[in-house]
Amino acid sequence: MKTEKQLWKRGRQLILAAGVLLVGSAVMSSCTDKYDLDEKSPSGWGSSIYGWLDESGNFTNTVRLIDDLGYREVLAKTGSKTLFAANDVAFDRFYKNNAWGVSNYDQLSLAQKKLLLYGSMIDNSIQINSLSTIEGTPLREGQCMRRFTALSAYDTVAVLKPEQMPDNKYWKRHRESGKEMVIMEDETAVPMLLFLQAQMANNRITNEDYNFLFNKTVSRQDGDASVNGIKVVEQNVRCGNGFIHVTSDVVTPLPNMAELIARKPQCSIFYKLMERFCAPYPDPDRVTREQTMEYNRIYNKDVDTLYFKRFINDKRGVETTKTPDGAWIIKEAGDDGPAIHLPCLRFNPEWNAYYSASNKNPSEGNVAEQRDMAVIMVPTNDAMNEYWNGIGKPLSENYASWDEVDDKVIVELLNLNMLSSFVSSVPSKFEGVLNDANDPMGLTTNDVDSVWMACNGAVYQTNKVFSPTSYVCVSFPALVDKSMRIINWAIEQCKYNNYMKALGTTYSFFIPNNKALTEYIDPCSYGKAKLQQLSFRWDEATGVSAVIYEYDPVLGTRDSIGVTTDHTRLVQCLRDILDTHIVIGNVWDGQHTYYRTKNGSGIRVTNATNEATMTVEGSYQMNEGQPIHIARVWDQRKEVTGGNGKSYVLDSEPIMGTRKTVFDQLSAHPKYFQKFLSLLNGTELLETERDMHTGKPEDNKACGGTNISVFNTYHYTIYVPSNEAIQALQDAGKLSSWEKIDALRDAGNYEQASKDSVKILEFLKYHIQDNALYLGAENESGDFETSLINSATSRFYMLHSQLNDNTIEVKDETGTVHRVTKQTYIDDDNLEKELFNIQAREYQYYGRSRTDATTLYTTSSAVIHLIDSPLSNGKW
Repeated sequence: MKTEKQLWKRGRQLILAAGVLLVGSAVMSSCTDKYDLDEKSPSGWGSSIYGWLDESGNFTNTVRLIDDLGYREVLAKTGSKTLFAANDVAFDRFYKNNAWGVSNYDQLSLAQKKLLLYGSMIDNSIQINSLSTIEGTPLREGQCMRRFTALSAYDTVAVLKPEQMPDNKYWKRHRESGKEMVIMEDETAVPMLLFLQAQMANNRITNEDYNFLFNKTVSRQDGDASVNGIKVVEQNVRCGNGFIHVTSDVVTPLPNMAELIARKPQCSIFYKLMERFCAPYPDPDRVTREQTMEYNRIYNKDVDTLYFKRFINDKRGVETTKTPDGAWIIKEAGDDGPAIHLPCLRFNPEWNAYYSASNKNPSEGNVAEQRDMAVIMVPTNDAMNEYWNGIGKPLSENYASWDEVDDKVIVELLNLNMLSSFVSSVPSKFEGVLNDANDPMGLTTNDVDSVWMACNGAVYQTNKVFSPTSYVCVSFPALVDKSMRIINWAIEQCKYNNYMKALGTTYSFFIPNNKALTEYIDPCSYGKAKLQQLSFRWDEATGVSAVIYEYDPVLGTRDSIGVTTDHTRLVQCLRDILDTHIVIGNVWDGQHTYYRTKNGSGIRVTNATNEATMTVEGSYQMNEGQPIHIARVWDQRKEVTGGNGKSYVLDSEPIMGTRKTVFDQLSAHPKYFQKFLSLLNGTELLETERDMHTGKPEDNKACGGTNISVFNTYHYTIYVPSNEAIQALQDAGKLSSWEKIDALRDAGNYEQASKDSVKILEFLKYHIQDNALYLGAENESGDFETSLINSATSRFYMLHSQLNDNTIEVKDETGTVHRVTKQTYIDDDNLEKELFNIQAREYQYYGRSRTDATTLYTTSSAVIHLIDSPLSNGKW
C-alpha cells in the first residue's frame, strides 16, 4: 500500500516526467526503441501534437495554453502524450457559460490555464480503444475508467482565510489564529473519468445508465467515448508524439466529491455534517518539510507549513491512523487499552485517487484506482428536514437540531450514504445496493433527482433520506441516548453492532441505563466470602470504568474497595450483561411469561401488554423477589420504524443471573429432591474446579460454587423424580444407593459395586437434557439430547419433550410418557414454593482460585422441574 509521500511523488512525476515513454505493446501506438523519440518522428507519422493543433487553425485557444505554460517544446517534439482537445467553437461556448466566470481567454488565471491543459492530458500515447486497458502484467482489458492526468497537486493550492475554514474542533486553532492557511485539497493526482465501450461492457454499465448518470441530457450510442462527460467527436488523430482526441466541448478537471458537494447550497445540511470529520494535516515529513519546500520553490513563497485537507476515515493504512492531534482513529484492543474506533467516515471523499481497500493488492500499483470509484448519496435540505420531522423523529426528540446530533450518531447516517463501488451502484444495479446490515436498501431511480460526476466518484442527489439500520433497530436507544453510554460502549467493544442490526430477526432488548449499571452484582464474586458490586461509570474521554464495592444484599450496604479499568474484566462483564438482556423474539404480546435470553438464561416478564406495570426478572431477581419495572419503551418494530423489535429501558438495576447452582437449588428443597441430590453427591458430576484436560493443572478453571461437570456453556433442563419415586426404584432393586454400594465394597464385591455405581451415574445423566424448557414459555417440542451416551451407538440418548402451556410431556427410551406440572408446596416457614421453573446458573472463572477471580470464563444455565416419575432407558 502506497504511503502518502509515494502517492504525492507519483502525481508529481506525472507532470515532470514528460519525456518518459511507458511501453505496452498491446496499447501503445507511439514507437519502438529504434527511434530517437526526442529528436525525430518515425517515417510515415504526421505532425507533432503541437504542429497539428497549430496547423489546423481552429485550436488557437489550446495553442495559446501550450505556449503560455511553456509546454510547446514538449508537445512540438516526439514523445508520448494523449491530449483531449476542444476547438475554438467549443471554447466560445465555454466562455459564455462556465463555473469560473471568465468570458474570454485573457481572463483565465495561470491556475485555470493549468487546469485546462494539464487536466486534459495523459502522459502516455494511447488510442481510444486502448484507453480502457490497464497496462501491466497481465494487461487488464476493459477495466480502466479513470486515468491520472498530467495535472499536479501543486497546480491548484488554496489559501484559506480563517472564516473560510471548516468550523470544527480540528480547525479551531487555525480559525482562532487569525492567519491564512496554505492547504492542498488533496495531494494525489487528479484523474480523468472515461466512459468507453469495452469498460462499460465489462462492468455491465448500460447506455441507459450513462444517460441517467448525465441527467438524461445525452443519448449515448454503442461505441461512443467520453472524458469527464464530454463526448469525443474525433478519435485517434495520430501525431508523431502521441494522439489527439477531439472533444465536443472544453474538458475541465472534475472536482472530487467533497469539493463538488460543498458547492451545492441545496445540500448544505448534509455537507456541514460531513465536514465535521474534516481535518488539516501538516506536511507529513516533519523533518525535511519536503512538500512545503516544493510548494515554496514552485510559487517562490516562504510558507512555514503546507497543510493537507482530509476527511477522517477508517481506511487504515491508506492515509493515517490518527487525528491531527495524535488521537487514535482505529486501534484494536490490547495491553495498552480498549479497542478504539472514533466516529469517522467510511472513506475520504476529498481523496482524488480513491480506491476501495478491499479491491487493491499493493503489488498491483494503481490498478484499483483505475478500475472503480465511489458513490455518495446526498439528500437535499428539504429531504433532511422532512426526515427530521418524520421518520427521524427519535433524533429530533433527543437533539435540538442536526447540528446537535452526536458524531457517533450522525456518522451512521453519513456512512450509509457512502457506497464504496461505483460500478456496483449504477442505476441498473440499484436493486443490489445494500444497507449497513447487508439488506437491500431499496434505492430506485425515482429517489435520485440529479447526478454529479466527480473525479473520484459519483454524487447522487436524493429526495429522501435512507435510515441507517442503527436508527431503526433495537439498539438505537443506546446509540442516541446519552444516559445509555455504557451499554452502547459494550455493544461496540463486543462487536454486537451488526448482530443487533439484523432486520430479519425480531428482538426484545432490555437496556440497563447508566444508572441501573451502578447496581450490578459481579458474578465473579459468587465464589468469594463477600459479594462484590460493580458500579460502572462513564467518562466521555476515557470510556468505562467501575468502582468495586463489597456488598451486603440483606442490609443493602456497600463499602468501596477500589476501582477497575481492566478492559478484559469490564468487557467480559458487559458481554454477559448484554447476553442476559437480549431476547430473540417478541415479549410484548403477553402470550408467555418465560423467555430464554441470548446466553440461555431464563427471564420472567409480567404485564407485557401494559407497559406502565410491566416488569422483568432475571434468575437473581426471581430468587430474591425483586422484579424490575420498565422505565421506558422504544418501539422499533417494522411497522413503526422499519426496525426489528422493542427496547425496554431499565433504570433501577440490570437483569442478573442467580448465584445459586443446581446443587444449591436441590439442597433448598430436601422434602422432594434429597434422594436425587444424595445420588448426585457420590458421583463425578459435581466439581469445584473445571479440568480443562490439557495436562497442565494451571490451565484449569475455578468454579463459582459446586457445579455440574457435564454443563458446557449452554442451557439445560433437569428432570428430578421425587424422593418417593427414587425410593420405589431402590426398593424394587432397580437402582442402588451409595450406602449399599459401600457395603458391597466392604464385602469385597467390587464388580457389583462398580456396576451399581455406573447405573446411578447413567440414571442421573439421563435426567439432564440439553435445552432449557420453562413452563409458561412458548410451546415447543423436539428430540433433545441427554447427557448420557448410548454405548451401542456412541450417540447421546434422546428424550422427546413436548412443552405445552401448563405441562411438559417427556417420552423416554421405553416409550413411557412422564409429566412436569405446576406443583407447589408449603415449606417450614409457611411459604409457598414452586417445584417447577427453578432456575440455576453456574460460573467458571479464569484462574484456579475463585476467591481471587475477576474475569468470567463461561457460564451455563439450568432449569429444574419435579417430574411425576423417573425417566428410563430400559436399564432400571
